Amino acid sequence: MTASAIGRPSIAQSAGRPLMIDDVLAITRIDRFAVAPDGDWAAAVLQRPANVGEAYGRTAYEVDPSRSDVWLISLRTGERRNITQGAEAAAGYWCAMWSPDGTRLAMLSTRPEGSEPRGGDNVRLYVWEAATGAVTRLSEAAVMTQTRYGSPLHSVDMRGGAGPGGVTHRCSDEENAPFLWLDDRRLLAVMLPPGGVSGLIDEYSRPARHTEQTLQALRDGNQPTLTVAGSGAERVPEAERATFAQLRLFDVEARAAASVAALPTYPFHGELTLSVAPDGRRAAVLATVGAIAPVADERSPYLNEGWLAERRLGFVTLDEAAPVRWVAMPAEGRYPLELLSWSPDSARVAVRARNSFGAAATPLFIASSDRLAVERVGPAAMSVGGRVVHSLYLRESPVFWVGDGSLLARVDGSVPGAGPADPPGEEWWLLRIGGEALNLTRSISGFPSVLRQAGPQQFFAVDNGRIFVLTDGAQGPQSRSLPLSIRAASIRWPADPRQTTSEVVIAGEAPDGGRTHQLISVANPAAGRRIALAPDAQLLAIEPARSIAISSQTSRQGVNVTLTSLLDGSRRSLLSTNAHLARIDWGETRLIEYHRRNGETSQAALILPPSYRPGRRYPVITWVYPAYTVRSLDSYFLDPYMPGFYNLYLYAAQGYVVLIPSIPPPATQESGLPDFSGDVLAAVDRLVDIGIADPERVGVMGQSFGGFGVYALVTQTNRFRAAVAMAGDTDFHRFYSQFDAAARGYDGIEHEKSVNWILAELGQIGLDVPPHQNAELYWRNSPQAYVDRVETPLLLIHGELDKRAPMSQAESFFYSLYRQGKTARLLRYWGESHSLAQSPANVRSIYGEIVAWFDRYLPPRPGPAGAD
Repeated sequence: MTASAIGRPSIAQSAGRPLMIDDVLAITRIDRFAVAPDGDWAAAVLQRPANVGEAYGRTAYEVDPSRSDVWLISLRTGERRNITQGAEAAAGYWCAMWSPDGTRLAMLSTRPEGSEPRGGDNVRLYVWEAATGAVTRLSEAAVMTQTRYGSPLHSVDMRGGAGPGGVTHRCSDEENAPFLWLDDRRLLAVMLPPGGVSGLIDEYSRPARHTEQTLQALRDGNQPTLTVAGSGAERVPEAERATFAQLRLFDVEARAAASVAALPTYPFHGELTLSVAPDGRRAAVLATVGAIAPVADERSPYLNEGWLAERRLGFVTLDEAAPVRWVAMPAEGRYPLELLSWSPDSARVAVRARNSFGAAATPLFIASSDRLAVERVGPAAMSVGGRVVHSLYLRESPVFWVGDGSLLARVDGSVPGAGPADPPGEEWWLLRIGGEALNLTRSISGFPSVLRQAGPQQFFAVDNGRIFVLTDGAQGPQSRSLPLSIRAASIRWPADPRQTTSEVVIAGEAPDGGRTHQLISVANPAAGRRIALAPDAQLLAIEPARSIAISSQTSRQGVNVTLTSLLDGSRRSLLSTNAHLARIDWGETRLIEYHRRNGETSQAALILPPSYRPGRRYPVITWVYPAYTVRSLDSYFLDPYMPGFYNLYLYAAQGYVVLIPSIPPPATQESGLPDFSGDVLAAVDRLVDIGIADPERVGVMGQSFGGFGVYALVTQTNRFRAAVAMAGDTDFHRFYSQFDAAARGYDGIEHEKSVNWILAELGQIGLDVPPHQNAELYWRNSPQAYVDRVETPLLLIHGELDKRAPMSQAESFFYSLYRQGKTARLLRYWGESHSLAQSPANVRSIYGEIVAWFDRYLPPRPGPAGAD
């Protein structure tokens, strides 16, 4: 089968047909589901399929919000209305948020107006009015949108306002909202200065625009085509590289806008965090102003980009335009790391900080919004919080206020020399401002590390079939533990642990052994009400006062959003999508056990072709990703909704058995490249032994770290008859120091965008030291060092703007094979990202090339009845 042979499925298809690439591109995804305050309507953000005529090239197609529309769904009648109708102009509408009174929806949009191009040239703020049904642009200025996928750019974290205090406002699981409602008519938003381009549009168009400007400058001959990167004493001064966003206040009803303050921004690593105080009059700001300059004998303590950011703490007044009032942090908290929460009286805000770039300990501080004074709370060696600091990935809160004078903090005793926990571990402490520090959980066996707040002075946690309740009252702190009627319980709603609530939905194991959901009250957990949800349902919203729950269930037949009555368990469908998937013959998935080279038992997952016949041997495509473990048929790579050519059912539909083995995490080896062949080939051999695999027709492929795995494997074994390596690394010495190709145009800070160096030292590669300290270690662990051993026909696929593995990694490996006259084919996709999914045309092309490659080198062969 050649790439050009892949076409669209015909309109009339019989039931049980094979999956095709256009079936995957036709998937509709639910980006957001928000119930209106009155409970009568819900706003659903639905991403349109990747059809011809849309605008692409902004981000990986499957997470691109600029193909989305906002739908209104009546929770009473089921009526559905598309209120944005963006397809005609290739416009996207997303991040829909209700005003407190439910009469308006604020949203982001790329809608073109006037002379703006089809698909839009920026992201702007819009509002839908229930009274008129109109969707109106609030400002011509661009909104500072956060990019999706991988390391987000222009990250923003806005909290407070009319929503639950302290909770990050989100557009989706992959994007935070750059605006919030202060009340029924006022919106607070972070806008870019004149000429600014929102991150969604800018991320992958910036290099192209910079190239155009360079070409024009060369033609004119009047301006040098120079960009500068400096280090040490030659680092570009902050004043020259500083950029600012505008915090603006919109009165939607009066159609008026006012500037509040100019906020420094930095596009990489950290966030611009803005938390509105409970009184709504002021906000705390933790602004990222740059990357912390590396120190020769120090390194980041954790693999998290937030630890690389230099931040500044300040306060702004929301009812008047004034400069930010910056706080001078003490030496022991020189580098603020995370803005936590406001005191109930809006007088102080909590923040954790560290004293140096390489410090892992983060003591707790509080800053006064009036006096701008800062004081530490708790012992100097106490480390509060954990290693994750970016709000997108936070699923817990390490600090809660208990009234205005105390804080409940999770202390991390695992930080060496930085915590009083004994034995080392996570414990909850009550910290009195200016007073004592009390460990509340040392005597409670198995107290969870994730805490929820039920009220001003009451907190609870669920774990191991029990609910733990902490209260700080007139008699001092008290704790109690009560049994739950279900085992192995975990909280499923609210999704954000920082939301204050006295009722939660828990999921766990019922007495009969099945999965169950219950709505429980902290005050009386024994009186929980069972919710009739499917075990695998995702809870989207729950309205206990209205006795309804809304959930979505994703299956091979499509996605269904269901309203469930909490009174009688009755269900009603609100929305169904992807019905075309019900006509697909997906084939069978299985788990097999095999013995790894060290004798341990592991599992591998299989996808069998739809036409699979026992006793017949099939060609095999082995999908590899080092450090990935298969534990069940819910395995990540078995998801039928995986996008594009990552959907492994596509290859089974072409007659291949797809094998996904477990591969243990690679260990840095002084002797050389980690050997993956034994673990992978053990799974292949098992598949041969049980009569499924044709031993002469086994291929291998992988992407990203899996691409590196393929490069490593073809230097270690000639067992595979064909291999495909996508977006993988081949030479870690160059990987460590190469600029991110997508950083072009960020004058003065281009070299600060890449995080390859920290990935090499602390991440998946884990070489522990920089290459200037041990260059041989980097070379010995690089597939490039062993390229002379490759005999397997190799297809190399790479994108020009890959932020993780520069395209030169594939080019150098290919050229080494070319110089030896060995069989290889290099595909370079210009303008493409690490995901290789900027354009549906590229997705179709890559899928076609992969299938054609394996068809060429794993062809049918004549033989006995057991072979095809």
